[in-house]
Amino acid sequence: MSIFFIAVLLLFGIALIVLEILIVPGLIVGIVGGIFMCMGLVWTWQVFGSTTTVIVGVFAFILLAVALYLALKTGFWKRFSLKETNKGRVNEIDSGAVLPGDTGYAISSLRPMGSVKINGIKFEASSEGELIPPNYPVIVIRIEPGRLIVKPKRD
Repeated sequence: MSIFFIAVLLLFGIALIVLEILIVPGLIVGIVGGIFMCMGLVWTWQVFGSTTTVIVGVFAFILLAVALYLALKTGFWKRFSLKETNKGRVNEIDSGAVLPGDTGYAISSLRPMGSVKINGIKFEASSEGELIPPNYPVIVIRIEPGRLIVKPKRD
């Protein structure tokens, strides 16, 4: 019965280490796998002695190396990896689309952040401390990376 539990501990440890290296980042799964392998080797030493432990340990590490080699060679891990790229951009403001002094209106409330429409284009904007209700005319004060700074336009 103890041979079965030793084999389960070692195989589970090997599986966790392979998962850590190929799929799961963060070291926790690999550390747990290493602990399972150590538990299996300690149990082997307690039941069968040091000579058997050395043989089982060498066999377990060879099995780990073979499992990693096969997983990398066959591309098994690629089934779990992301294959698409994100081509979205965060509120890029074209330098010719809007200039300081341009006017438009608030699409949503600016408290102090919200959406505005300037020159027919929707932008994320921030007011200069004032709350601006929807559909209220605004004027662009300055352009910062990723957002416009606006203030209410008063006639």
